[in-house]
Amino acid sequence: MSTNEYTQIGWIGLGQMGNPMVTRLLNAGIEVGVYNRSPDKTADLFNKGAKVYTSTIDLIRAYPVIFLMVSDFEAVRDILSEEVRKELAGKIIVNMSTIAPSENLAVKELVEAAGGQFAEAPVSGSVGPATNGTLLILFGGEESVLTPLQKVFSIVGKQTFHFGGVGKGSGAKLVLNSLLGIFGEAYSEAMLMAQQFGVDTDTIIEAISNSAMDSPMFQTKKSLWANREFPPAFALKHASKDLNLAVKELEQAGKSLPAVETVAENYRQAITAGYGEQDVAGVYLKLAER
Repeated sequence: MSTNEYTQIGWIGLGQMGNPMVTRLLNAGIEVGVYNRSPDKTADLFNKGAKVYTSTIDLIRAYPVIFLMVSDFEAVRDILSEEVRKELAGKIIVNMSTIAPSENLAVKELVEAAGGQFAEAPVSGSVGPATNGTLLILFGGEESVLTPLQKVFSIVGKQTFHFGGVGKGSGAKLVLNSLLGIFGEAYSEAMLMAQQFGVDTDTIIEAISNSAMDSPMFQTKKSLWANREFPPAFALKHASKDLNLAVKELEQAGKSLPAVETVAENYRQAITAGYGEQDVAGVYLKLAER
């Protein structure tokens, strides 16, 4: 297969990430058939040229490769129902959703038992990079599956990392998102510490920005901490889900990492307190209550 072969793809899941990614593909001349559980989310993409399907089976029948960008493992399993699996022979399923390595391995087994091929390609980046095409693609699967997907990945991302087989890409995603959660907590605590010590917010932000403790994440989100308002680019509830997945996978391996576990618990408490829809940096709001 050549890298140019897949100019017609199916796409399931049109949330905050799926919509801008599909928009980029359509603008680049890729034919995209779309399905979303909530049909109202397809109207915008229909107007941009997407072919809208009202059932997953019809979409899967129509395309050689189908991308999934949904919320969790349960949503992936719902899509790949017994009825749908009867249509998977000769198809490639690419899961871009963030689920655990063990979960992706379970999906791989289902797809391959039905005669299809499976790969994972979770992404690092939120709505801005999805819109700008600067996501990182974290691929796990066979090289023979990756090669004809490179054209699609080059449109939605700036770089593709091939980590090895299925499970390795999703493992890398949990590594990156655990760091995201830990950084969100660390910077939030730093800002609260500055406030407690009577240190001017704007000045400490400038100092951090010019120190070794600066980061692209801090630059992206520093205005949120400055204004104490946290509109979501990556919602806290999603960060919490990924932290919980990381803790669960570590537990299954008999491992324990204290920072990940502590931050995961703090994010769970933030959700309980009603901050789940805030940005990941909004853990600040829960920490401020202490």
